[in-house]
Amino acid sequence: MKLNSDERTQAVFGAFDGVVSVIGFVFGLIVHHSSPSAIAVGGLGGAIAATISMTTGEYESRDGEWQARIGGAGAMGVATFVGSLVPVWPFFVFSRNPALWLAIAGSVLVATWIGSEKHKGFLGYAVAYMTLFGAAGLTLVVVNLIPQSAVIT
Repeated sequence: MKLNSDERTQAVFGAFDGVVSVIGFVFGLIVHHSSPSAIAVGGLGGAIAATISMTTGEYESRDGEWQARIGGAGAMGVATFVGSLVPVWPFFVFSRNPALWLAIAGSVLVATWIGSEKHKGFLGYAVAYMTLFGAAGLTLVVVNLIPQSAVIT
């Protein structure tokens, strides 16, 4: 499937949104010592929700007949789902620590790709990395403020 310029832009945006959204989710579960299987299943649920949200949002943001809007929405949906799986799939396969490092490495690779796609030189990379690390860092700070005893198990 060949994407036009607009669909490619939506795919890039969707992939990065998926990674950023789900890496925060994964880090929140890690801080509270969730098992790899809980992170995998929870992350998959987050990936599905992000995909539906981004696809619907893209479809609804366009004017015209449904046939004209479906291409961008489809590109957004597929890319969001694939991007969302980057920080999740390692937890289906590996134990906690190797899965965490693979999730981080994969997410950084996606941020590098996004920085490259922006065609803005250093600024494109800087914004991509700051967005990724900002989401992960803020999640770690906020979730660490919640005492373990406050979480119902």
